[in-house]
Amino acid sequence: MKPYQVHLFTEEESVPDMLPYEPFFVYDNKRYLNFVPLDCFHMKNSEYLRETARANIESRGIRATDGRLEAMKNLEEAMFELKKFESLLLFPDEISALFALLSIFNPETTYFIDYETSPSILALLQRRSVGFYNHHDLGNLNNLLDVQSAKVIVVDGVFEWIGNIGPINEVVKAAKNNDCIIIANEINSFGFLGRDGRGFVDLFNVYGDISVEVGSFDKFLGGFGCYVGGKREFIDSIKKNIIDVGEPLPPFMLAVNRASLELIGPNKDNKKRLQELWRNSRYVISRLKQAGFKTMSETPICVITFNNNEEAGEFRKRLLSHQIIVAQNKERIRLCLSIEHSKADLDYCLATLEMVGQDLGIRS
Repeated sequence: MKPYQVHLFTEEESVPDMLPYEPFFVYDNKRYLNFVPLDCFHMKNSEYLRETARANIESRGIRATDGRLEAMKNLEEAMFELKKFESLLLFPDEISALFALLSIFNPETTYFIDYETSPSILALLQRRSVGFYNHHDLGNLNNLLDVQSAKVIVVDGVFEWIGNIGPINEVVKAAKNNDCIIIANEINSFGFLGRDGRGFVDLFNVYGDISVEVGSFDKFLGGFGCYVGGKREFIDSIKKNIIDVGEPLPPFMLAVNRASLELIGPNKDNKKRLQELWRNSRYVISRLKQAGFKTMSETPICVITFNNNEEAGEFRKRLLSHQIIVAQNKERIRLCLSIEHSKADLDYCLATLEMVGQDLGIRS
């Protein structure tokens, strides 16, 4: 634990926009449990990744151009082996990656997305033709897909504000039956879902069905930016659209991304981390359900649903008064578990959740 001297909280103890990216920290002689960062393996503070970045900056500088081609080639080779891509592009963030990806489809394209898809995808599709489907009720999906225009469907791995895994095989089957281009959204699943963290495409073995995939190095891998990878024809089309527009990542970021893939490889340490994280996830979700909280989560991203926004907001504030920090989105609160959270941390959090629920007369 390390103390932070900055002023984190107001007198009303509201959660600030910027928090230490730590699963726990000490402030004003109080130890806070932080369940906000989507960083299950605490990779943001990996000493190996720090040293990789430091060594590259010292040898080449922050914005160096020399060594970029070599660093990109090394990263591509690792990703081609890990994700079975034919081609790959990198972007500084989710928005730029998604914007470039969507640019290759014509204005008449209809996009089919789950109601619970990533907020960044929802934001970029606001002014396009969109059909919403519910992954809990796929009976109507085939009817939605029965349109004459060009069709693209987004298949999500993990929904960040539910915490469960989508019915991948069923959605992919419906898309194939309706001649639909399939975009795999690995933004919330690459790094901790699937074999060694390879993502849901690997978990469900739908490599041959996916046209193009978007994912993040930033969320669970401790790296930088996002990728778009997949069949060469799609990646080549994106390249034509963004020529002289995109700004490439500097070599030290590419090196960190490459190093992060080593940490999720088929090694004993990674398998141990994965087993511990998912064991803790099952324990927490089971306890939440036993206590009467409403949750559909089945991953280390644990989401509790309340009756309305006000209940969720009051619950979050009460947790903060007990030094537990969670994220809130409308009527939901979210706890992202970390392997740095001990069994005692989890038990304290669960006991506090039950106590606050009893005090407020709230379950979900």
